Amino acid sequence: MFNLAQVQTFLAIVDEGGIQSAAMRLSCSQPAVSQQLRKLEEFFGVPLIVRNRARAFPTRHGALFLPQARSLVATSERVREVIEERQIVVWASGNVGVFLAPRAIAGFEKQRGRDGSVDLMIASNRQAVDALLSGEADMIMTEWSEDQPSVEWHSWRREKLVIIAPPEHPLAQRPLIRKEELLKFPIIGGEPGSGTGRILRTLFGNDLDKLKVRRQLGSTAAVKEAVKANLGVSIVLACAIADEVKLGTLVAIDFEEANVFKSLFIGISKDSPQSSLSRLFATFCMGSAD
Repeated sequence: MFNLAQVQTFLAIVDEGGIQSAAMRLSCSQPAVSQQLRKLEEFFGVPLIVRNRARAFPTRHGALFLPQARSLVATSERVREVIEERQIVVWASGNVGVFLAPRAIAGFEKQRGRDGSVDLMIASNRQAVDALLSGEADMIMTEWSEDQPSVEWHSWRREKLVIIAPPEHPLAQRPLIRKEELLKFPIIGGEPGSGTGRILRTLFGNDLDKLKVRRQLGSTAAVKEAVKANLGVSIVLACAIADEVKLGTLVAIDFEEANVFKSLFIGISKDSPQSSLSRLFATFCMGSAD
């Protein structure tokens, strides 16, 4: 099988008109150029270059191969540019992707300038992990980690969880409530398999089945609107409702027992090179976490 170096040698001889000039262009010796050409001709079984005292030029077969050779080299250059393009694809779970990832990406791109950009996809935790395993994602930002032999997990940050209610709700005037009091009210969100669902299981243990989990709406934006409509209360990341608390459309209430936090994670492939942009971005995120 011929290789790209042999094709580039053939083109250099044609373009430069001789072995010596091709060797200078390729920064190698004349014997090396002759050897590469000979191997290419042996592969095709026909002469590709005619040499005389004045110059070297393609044979009939060489002329037929010439446009294909140029196409092969051009294609290889395009492939190299695509592979070396300093861009990564990051998949982030809902709340992380909406409220935290954009600020991290903006800071990273500002620091790197043109030497790196990040494309963000927002999905569920499960979809993000699957995207990393399938190669669709270079890095993921999730609300939980799982044991995957090919994934390297890093603890990124801890975000406070609060109970949210509309201003007119009976709990709204309370700065603190006991977790048992939540058993009396409909809970919006926190479905099994979600990051909040896992937190609820930790908080309530055997009492989890007593929670009135309703309206599994699939997004924090929908949850907030349902709470504003007084359809129930919910438990969300404090950073996700900062604007609503300022506007007075929602009230944030802490747990009486203790502050409750959700751990967030970054996942990258264990095979990712140390110099890869995904590792650089992961390092930046962990270094800039509040």
